[in-house]
This record gives sequence, C-alpha cells and structure tokens, in this order.
Amino acid sequence: MSKQQTQKKTKVVGTQQFINVNTGEVEDFQVTSVEERDFNFHKVWMKNFINTLEIVGNQKTKLCFWIIDNLNKENQLCMTYRQIAEKANMSLDTVRVTMKLLLEADFLRRINMGCYVVNPDILFKGTRNGRLNVLTIYNDAEKQKQPEYEMSTDEKIESLQNTINDLNEVLKRLISEKNQNGVSAVTDNDENGVLTDSENEEIA
Repeated sequence: MSKQQTQKKTKVVGTQQFINVNTGEVEDFQVTSVEERDFNFHKVWMKNFINTLEIVGNQKTKLCFWIIDNLNKENQLCMTYRQIAEKANMSLDTVRVTMKLLLEADFLRRINMGCYVVNPDILFKGTRNGRLNVLTIYNDAEKQKQPEYEMSTDEKIESLQNTINDLNEVLKRLISEKNQNGVSAVTDNDENGVLTDSENEEIA
C-alpha cells in the first residue's frame, strides 16, 4: 500500500500590534506562524456509508466496515475471531481470511492477543493530538503476518460439517441434472421411433 502524506505545515500570516520599547508607540507588525495540520482526508458519515456498501460489497468488504464502525476511541478492536464472527454475523472462515489480508496490507496491526489497532494514517476519529498518540502505538506494534489460526475441536467439527453440507448440495444438484437428462433422452427416443429394450424383446 502506497503511503500518502497525512500532515502538512501551514503558514498563517496575520497582523498584530506591539509597543515599541524604544519609542513607546504602538506599531503594526506582520506575524508568521507555521502549524502542522492533518490533510488528505474526507468526512464520511459511517452508518450511511456502510448501508450503501451493503448493496454492492462482498462479505470481506462488509467486515472491513464493520470493524471500522466498532473501533474504540483508541482506534482499536479488541475481540477474538469467534466474537467478531458472532457479532458481525459472518462465518469464522471469512473473519480469518479477511483479518489476514488486512494485517498483510498494513491496514491494522496486532498489539496483543485478540486486540488490534487500525492504522491512523488510514482512518481515525478524533483530534490531531489523539491521532498522533495512536500513531505512536501503531508504530510500536510490529508489522507482521497473521499466524495460522488454530481452530478448536468444535470449530473444526463445525467447519467440516459445513463442507459436508455444501458437498451434499452439489451432489443432489448433479443427481437431479443427471435424472433430468435421462428422462429427456428417453423422451427423444420415443418421439423418433426408437424401440426400447422391452419393445425389442416383444418383437423377438
């Protein structure tokens, strides 16, 4: 991900009055002040934005914005994968894959087990000083790839059961298609005057 600049120095020029200590007269002076400010950002009304993405987004996209909508004031999401899956109403596999992608993209970093901080150079809600404090925490957290998630026995059973159910659905569909093709073939033979095996036996 290409990192864009999120701060810039702004020169503020104005005029102020000062008393000249030598003459005692009040004189106007130009004053220059250089300030650092955030820039390259847009205002987003998150609830409305998420509702819009519900129309076009896939599950991974929806989870990303669910994460954004559930951050605490320190830009952190402190939940296990299972808790995220339950609260976001998504599968554990979707959560695991999406979090792995977000970690590798440096969208977020893990600060401890079950607690993640989102990159404040990408997203932050709060004051500039608050963002800089979170940025320090984020920079202290080591950028890392998500290790393989070790599923519990119950989770493994649930995952296998879901796979079996999906395969059964595919099997039913294929059998149904085969039966329909068989009926269609028999009908075509009758219409074309092709004798069936039983008719051949009667003639014999």
